[in-house]
Amino acid sequence: MKSFVILFLSACCILAAPFETKLVGPEALQNYEHYLATLDMEKNASTEASLKRSLLYKLINISKYAKENPPRLLHSAQIEDADAFIEAFHLLLGEKKRLVRDRQSLHEMRERASYLRKRIGSDDRNRSLPSVEELQYAFYYRSGEKLQKRIARLEEAIAHNMNALEEALGRIVFDTEKNRRKIEELQRTLHTAQMQLENLKIEKERLLLLGREERANETQQMIERAKKRVDDVTEALIEHELIRFFAALQSKSVHLFDIEERIAKMVESLREPERSRYAPMLQTLEKMGAERLGKTKILLHRTQEGLQLIEKDLWQRLQAPLFSINEKPISAWDLIVALFILVVGFTVAGLYRRYIRRITHTFINVTPSNQIIVSNIGYYLILTVAFFIMLKSMGLDLSSLTLIAGALSVGIGFGLQNIVANFISGIILLFEKSIKIGDFLEINDTLRGRVVDIHMRSITIRTNDNIDILVPNQTFIQNDVINWTLSDSRRRMRIPFGVAYGTDIKKVKSAILEALQNSSLHFIRDDETKQPMVVMTEMGSSSVNFELFVWVEGDETLKPLRTADKFLVLIYNTLYENGIEIPFPQLDLHVREIKDRLEIITKEE
Repeated sequence: MKSFVILFLSACCILAAPFETKLVGPEALQNYEHYLATLDMEKNASTEASLKRSLLYKLINISKYAKENPPRLLHSAQIEDADAFIEAFHLLLGEKKRLVRDRQSLHEMRERASYLRKRIGSDDRNRSLPSVEELQYAFYYRSGEKLQKRIARLEEAIAHNMNALEEALGRIVFDTEKNRRKIEELQRTLHTAQMQLENLKIEKERLLLLGREERANETQQMIERAKKRVDDVTEALIEHELIRFFAALQSKSVHLFDIEERIAKMVESLREPERSRYAPMLQTLEKMGAERLGKTKILLHRTQEGLQLIEKDLWQRLQAPLFSINEKPISAWDLIVALFILVVGFTVAGLYRRYIRRITHTFINVTPSNQIIVSNIGYYLILTVAFFIMLKSMGLDLSSLTLIAGALSVGIGFGLQNIVANFISGIILLFEKSIKIGDFLEINDTLRGRVVDIHMRSITIRTNDNIDILVPNQTFIQNDVINWTLSDSRRRMRIPFGVAYGTDIKKVKSAILEALQNSSLHFIRDDETKQPMVVMTEMGSSSVNFELFVWVEGDETLKPLRTADKFLVLIYNTLYENGIEIPFPQLDLHVREIKDRLEIITKEE
């Protein structure tokens, strides 16, 4: 009766507390034992009761027997030689693997506990026994606490053992020569094993082709054994590469990065689960190298390594084919080289043109036209050579240029006919020499000017308004063009003027010619065949019209409006001084009497 009262009072106290306090609080162990006693008294044999009983036993065990064997701690004095160092290193790797597993388990425990806590929420807490979910929550919570303590001990042990290895590294003697010979022997063994594996694979394919499946299955078993052999030799090779790595680490040699890279490739060649076992080892090697060599050397090496990888990746991308011409793949690198050759060709051609134009100024007998011919021919010849070198650098067969010529002929027939026409016209003009630098041309009534440059596609004309106009070459071949300075720089100008009817014709002519001879105007005076004259051209509606024929040369020829202005001013002044009337259009209007017009209107009505 007394024990029943005590159990009843305990139950009342437990029911009054929150469920987390009851299950994971300081008094949780007593509560577990109380719940277990309650279950035993009820003698419930249901599945739920059995599950609760099992969970309570586990919770009691976790609470009572939480202590575990501590991880092994290394002492640098115990590490006497290279074999002991490798063994201690593997012990450290084992502890790191346990740490990774425990952290993963702790994460899973916390996720499950959090999920159950959300499901439990604020359900009925006044039950005599907790629910299965509440007990599961307590189990995950307690297991997580236990794992967290073990993780803390492992982290301390790993840090301690890492320091012990670093202390031992300074005094261990690594027999690098013996290790090198062993590595060479293992490499030969690995090569032989790999060749045997490949031969077995070929043999299996041959048997399958022949339909001998039974023999093929036997060969497959031999292949598995050969793979195991390759993995075993690779693992042994990794062990000896570790000795080489630690020797380089001891001397702080940067070669340890190459050794680390070889070890990583060997680990990558292993099959699972062996490959996963070595994952913590690579991380540990990297960490030890960083701590031993310092961040500066690590950063420098990583930078160089990264640049090499970037360079290698970039080169592979540049070498990747983009398209094909006549079954010849063309890569981005081929295009870059071709573009470089073209740029060099244009640069050399431009330098050649400027050099020719500069040195020809020192020769008296070289005309500007010949200078343009020599410079342009060399310019386009260099570009043509650069074009063919570009095609050769891309690996194209120059003997197949007939296809390219055919394609170009089609393009010329449609879209390039004007360009080619201008190009051919430019060649004709250069060799014909009908138009030269310095010539004054008149294309039409509104376009005239001096030739300042000749290109293969167009000619640059600079007008008297100092405007440069590019005229296509075929314009000079197809249309009529006036070249004022082709063979002679002298030109006869016609200056029109008029006088009133009744004026003495002889007086007009003599007055104009006399004033012209006495003037300071520039015109040809000493050539008897080109003397000025005044000619009556017509009897107009309002005036008698004349023209002054006068020969001019030089700049007077190239500026016709300005020259005509001078002679017109002279004519006007001369006529005015001699009292000769200058007429203007007149209209006489004859008005009949109004009376006569009214009579006409009346008759019409």
